[in-house]
Amino acid sequence: MKKLALSAFIGVAALSASANQHTLVFDGNNDINGLVRQTSTDKKEWVLTQDFSFTEAGIDFSIKNSTPSDGGFALVNAKGVGEGLVCFSDIASTTHITPVVDLTVPGGKISSVKVAMSGLAMASLELDFGGEEPLLPELEGAVYVWGWSDEEGMETVSFTWPNKYYQRYLHWIEVTYTEDLGGKKECGLAFNETKAEAIIGHEYTLPVLSNPNNLAVTWTSSDEKVATVNSSGELTLTGGGKTVISAGTAGNADFAPGNARYELLVIPVASNAKELSELAPADFDRVYIDFPATVTFPYTSIAYIKDEEGNAACFRSTVNDNSTSSSAITIYKVGDIIPAGWTATNVTQAESITWEGIPPKVEEQTTVTYPEVESVSPEDVNRVVTFPEMIFTTTTPYGNNKVYGKTPDGKSYEFQNTYEIQTYPAGTYSVTCVVRYAKSGNTVYFWLAPISFGEPGSGVADINVEEGESRYFNLDGTEVTAPSAGLYIKVTDGKAGKVLVK
Repeated sequence: MKKLALSAFIGVAALSASANQHTLVFDGNNDINGLVRQTSTDKKEWVLTQDFSFTEAGIDFSIKNSTPSDGGFALVNAKGVGEGLVCFSDIASTTHITPVVDLTVPGGKISSVKVAMSGLAMASLELDFGGEEPLLPELEGAVYVWGWSDEEGMETVSFTWPNKYYQRYLHWIEVTYTEDLGGKKECGLAFNETKAEAIIGHEYTLPVLSNPNNLAVTWTSSDEKVATVNSSGELTLTGGGKTVISAGTAGNADFAPGNARYELLVIPVASNAKELSELAPADFDRVYIDFPATVTFPYTSIAYIKDEEGNAACFRSTVNDNSTSSSAITIYKVGDIIPAGWTATNVTQAESITWEGIPPKVEEQTTVTYPEVESVSPEDVNRVVTFPEMIFTTTTPYGNNKVYGKTPDGKSYEFQNTYEIQTYPAGTYSVTCVVRYAKSGNTVYFWLAPISFGEPGSGVADINVEEGESRYFNLDGTEVTAPSAGLYIKVTDGKAGKVLVK
């Protein structure tokens, strides 16, 4: 078989208008034959298997490592490119694997197969479908896609590839095929849509089933922890996640058995930031935000927020109002209230929980004060707090350099100046900072990112001003000589109070 372009593949597939077409998806959300879903991108944490199989939509799928080794397969749900059925080979010769995929439609014919993968060294990776010459891929978005076709069709199609030195993610396989109907007519079951979304507690619209031959239908849900379905096809949402809703028929004397299905994404609802953090990031791509969020610190594309109970979270904006640079997207101020009623998308990065999609329109603002604390723990991640006294024996941190500060009782904390705040000589300061965390392998650690330094124990009420004079300060204590629109602390005649400058 010769190398062929995807345009040729698409042309052949288009000739099979009466054929079924189904996509086997390996996005880490499916419960594939009990294969354990794994949420980490750290290969040290993966539980690998040498082979597994399942049947879906009349297609028998199996994959095995034909070169038994320490490598193998894992279903990884880590979002983005690092998501799918990972085919893992380490650099050691004992862990090389050779995946072999078998696709079978018993009694039927497979006319075309489309495979999507990502990973290292993909452009030159060749998939061997048993022909004279392996196939090369074409880049489609963030994945590489191989296309195979055969006009006569085959009951079983097999393909393999060399997987030495690399880990590669198999995202989906699209199969076009005809089934053996035993001389009967096709049942005709079909949905008008193949995907649907629903938010728990909100109205939603589902795909409509077409049953032109009035056949008896049985309804099922692949994951009843997400949704159940009754004999009429009506749903009850039971939790966030993905499930496949199927309508199947056993057929009759004239019509063959068959089924139709659609994928349902049920979006969970977070009524506060604590619930949001508990939902992320392992199992859910999207969450409906049902609480107002107050901005405690904005920086470029990031907004740290708190809810009405003081729980914290981190959001990333995709809207750029103030700059033509995609790296500078500060559209919020401290105290801005982001109203409830929007859907956040999980954009977890570096094992940290971040959500994006904040509505850009903010109409309310409130006063924000940062709690003074003597210590913090990982439970305080994403909170903005103030340490009244923090002792630095060296210059305060610059950039990503690690510097350790100590509280008067001897507790030591790692500081990284990731927000490019001015540095100061060694000494004791009142430090306002964001509590952040990261993960390296199996180790989770947190650090403090300063956003302002001040004199320990001093407040704006202690600043001397002459009678009748007024001085203005940002909420972090930085003096402003010419305040513009915003919220400030005004000091007059020894008294301090918050004022809104318009």
